[in-house]
Amino acid sequence: MAVTPGFTIQELWYTRCPVPTVSSLALDLGRLDHAFAAEGIRFRSLRSSDDPAIRESHYSHKLPGLFREGGNVPAIWARSNEEHTRVIGLTWVDEYQAILAHPDSGIIEPSDLRNRRLALPKRGNNHVDFARSMALKGFVSALTLADLNESAVEFVDVEAEETELREPGRAVVGGLFEAEVDALLQQQVDAIYVKGAVGNDLAHLHGLKTVIDLGSHPNPLIRINNGTPRTITVDAELIEQRSDLVVRYLACLLETAAWAKKHPDEVVKVVAVETGGSEVSVRKAYGSELHQRLHPDLLPEWIAGLKAHKDFLLHWGLIEHDFEIDTWIDSAPLAAAKQLVNNSLSAAIYS
Repeated sequence: MAVTPGFTIQELWYTRCPVPTVSSLALDLGRLDHAFAAEGIRFRSLRSSDDPAIRESHYSHKLPGLFREGGNVPAIWARSNEEHTRVIGLTWVDEYQAILAHPDSGIIEPSDLRNRRLALPKRGNNHVDFARSMALKGFVSALTLADLNESAVEFVDVEAEETELREPGRAVVGGLFEAEVDALLQQQVDAIYVKGAVGNDLAHLHGLKTVIDLGSHPNPLIRINNGTPRTITVDAELIEQRSDLVVRYLACLLETAAWAKKHPDEVVKVVAVETGGSEVSVRKAYGSELHQRLHPDLLPEWIAGLKAHKDFLLHWGLIEHDFEIDTWIDSAPLAAAKQLVNNSLSAAIYS
């Protein structure tokens, strides 16, 4: 493991999306703070910062010493903009991804979307509009299942306010879909895309019709979106100069994922707080095996999903520059972290 002499670190940063992440569990349990405290390194929350420029790094990944776990769209966008990041792990948690319609619309299945108005949220910001990309991917997948393409529908821009990404309790996560739901209820559009626990809550709150739940489709290419797979990324310099810290971070996530498998109820409680959804919707949106799905890995099928989604974003002009996924991934830290965890378990057994 690389430790460059003279390269000192006093603080590291972390961020995660308001979705099921093993990072959120590790933070809730105090494991990440403990993992770095011995070296006097402060482990700071990017979402707790009052500096908008620092919080912007959740999307741009410009902040040195930043670990990020969350949706792959901002991570892909940052790499496309030549930020020197590396993927050090992936997770795949299938989730409720639905095309919703008003119950009186007559839209029952994806083929009924022909000649209909489909909502694409539009946010004015300096980073990638990940919500727009999610909706677009969801609609394209639904149309594909009906042997339709974008020429058969009308995409309608729905102006939406930026949802400020802060720690739980400091922002309303449900705002991510509020503009689209309002447009649907006011009959300005005929169908919208929602996801996750909050999306499930909104569908039930307003009595909306689920045209299709893409998240439960057997074909993983249909399920691919911002959250499938989710990326764990870090700036490349930290790997080059202090790979031991990267390995320690990943080992903590691996140990936390193992803990999660034995504590399903606690996982649901943490994810409900993180997502802003109810515990009932967390169970519905992410399934009964949520606690078993948080283990970071770099499985070939997950990497293939990441490649496919990068290609989708490039095709639709949501990123400007192409790049090779394989060279973006650094598998060495995860391999070392797995070995570290295995060695620790062996030592505990025979001590």
